[in-house]
Amino acid sequence: MKKSISIYLLLSLLVLVQVDAAPPPSLQDSFLDNFVGDWRVERNMGKRGVKQTSVHCEWVLNHQFIEFHYGGTDPKGEYEAFVFIGFDNSAKSYVCHWVDIFGATYSALGTGKLDQNNIEFRFLPKDGDLTNKFTFDPQTKTWTSLIRQTEKGEWVTFAEEKWTKK
Repeated sequence: MKKSISIYLLLSLLVLVQVDAAPPPSLQDSFLDNFVGDWRVERNMGKRGVKQTSVHCEWVLNHQFIEFHYGGTDPKGEYEAFVFIGFDNSAKSYVCHWVDIFGATYSALGTGKLDQNNIEFRFLPKDGDLTNKFTFDPQTKTWTSLIRQTEKGEWVTFAEEKWTKK
């Protein structure tokens, strides 16, 4: 009987903690709002050629993150990724979670700060530094993305992307 009462009290306490831990208000971010929509992306991979992909972006998870779905509607389906960008109030910086078809080994968490019309995320993957700089052009309403990484101690361009609205 004592054991039943203890379990009941513990469960009641857990429920109270859950109710008390309400999610924060929705993230209102006019810069990130510029990502929302469907995009045609041309990715210049240097010697690996130019690839075309689509990206669908929308607010998710109680309007806390912008979710990018790379390649979700592409007929060939060569590349697919989910990317989540949000804002960490305590650190006063943006976060970027990148998960793609290459698995958990290459998934990464980056952080960055807004600088006028761009955010540059710095990732610390296992095989060297990597940055991804998203720049918005308010006149043309287009995005560019520059992905750079270190190879043998030198910064090199991995890919350059041009985003246009569908």
